[in-house]
Amino acid sequence: MAVVIVIGAVGGFIWSRRQQSELTQARESCTAAVQELDDQYAEAQKEVDEAQQLEMLSADDVADEDTVKELKNAIDRYHKLSGDKSGLTCAADAHKDVLDYVTQQARSRADAQRKDAQAVSKAAEAVKASRKAQQKADAKAADEAAAEEKRKQEQQAAEDARKAQRKTDDQASTTSSARGGGEDIDGDWLSYPKDGKREYINARYGFGVQIPKDFAIVTPGPDNGDGQTFVDKDLDMRITVSAMHNALDTTPQQTLATYKREYDVSYSLIKGDVMVATWAQDGDVHYVREIIGDKAISMIELIYPETNHASCDPILEETAPTLTAPYAHGGADR
Repeated sequence: MAVVIVIGAVGGFIWSRRQQSELTQARESCTAAVQELDDQYAEAQKEVDEAQQLEMLSADDVADEDTVKELKNAIDRYHKLSGDKSGLTCAADAHKDVLDYVTQQARSRADAQRKDAQAVSKAAEAVKASRKAQQKADAKAADEAAAEEKRKQEQQAAEDARKAQRKTDDQASTTSSARGGGEDIDGDWLSYPKDGKREYINARYGFGVQIPKDFAIVTPGPDNGDGQTFVDKDLDMRITVSAMHNALDTTPQQTLATYKREYDVSYSLIKGDVMVATWAQDGDVHYVREIIGDKAISMIELIYPETNHASCDPILEETAPTLTAPYAHGGADR
């Protein structure tokens, strides 16, 4: 009987120790779970507070205003469903079942809070990206506006310069026949020979060119009357210079395309407002150089027999580039 009592006492002691150990473990787990929930809430609240600053952005501040709406919804969900999940305590006199329940609740709430906080963080990142995109778009728009303003200012400055140049050239054109060192040719000016050349200046359009001194003026001149034709009979070489208004706003590309449709152009060049085209026709070499502007077109055309190319090619190469149109955009704005 005494043995039974001793065994029972020992068993009760062991059971009591086990119960106490399980209770201690339950309290530790409960305390850890509640502490983790509290720590997580404090950390999440920082992110939510930062996100609420983004919530104040207007539709003009972001590229996609729906991102702000989604952030507001995420923050509302966080406050309603997660928010402050504290209030759980691990009482010192609580039974193990109670402690286990509090532990389970703390972990469950922590999981839900974590998901809601992540949703807020994701929505906040979307708003930041949208704001950055809008800032980039605004900067681009500002740059484009500045560039457009600069273009307008440059355009106005160029127009003012053209007007001033026209006024100066008009005055020079009016008195061209009275210039020294040359002679009047139907109102145009032709210098006396110098260094083997004569300078021709058109009175109406103001374009000029250096003509070899051996070339003589012939009549009739160009059909439109706005230029002259010079001929070297020994070489059978003809140089015609003329100009006309660019009434159709023709471009160098369009002019070259016309030549290519009408002639078998063997060489061509477009550089800025200058167009060059060369072709052979009926045994003659044809070379055209035009300065094409938005107001006028100045041109020089050289024609000579292919059999004389050895003598005429150097004259072409030396004469054609001397064509100049002092008015902006290829000729007179008149």
